[in-house]
Amino acid sequence: MNNWIFYGTNKEGIKTIHYIKKCIKPEMTGEYKDMMRRLDFNEYYTTGYMTTKAWNTENQYIKIA
Repeated sequence: MNNWIFYGTNKEGIKTIHYIKKCIKPEMTGEYKDMMRRLDFNEYYTTGYMTTKAWNTENQYIKIA
C-alpha cells in the first residue's frame, strides 16, 4: 500500500495538492472522483495522482489547498 498525492494543475502549470491518501488503487477512491469533478468544472486544466516518493523527487515546493 502506497501513499498517494492527488493534485490539480492550472493553465500556468502550478500544481496544488488536494489529498494525500494511503490506498492500493487511487483511481477507485472518492478523492479521485472529486478531482475528476474539479476537472469537469474547469477548476483545473489537468489533474493527476502520484506516489509521495515520486512527488518528492519531482517537486521542491508545494502549495496545499
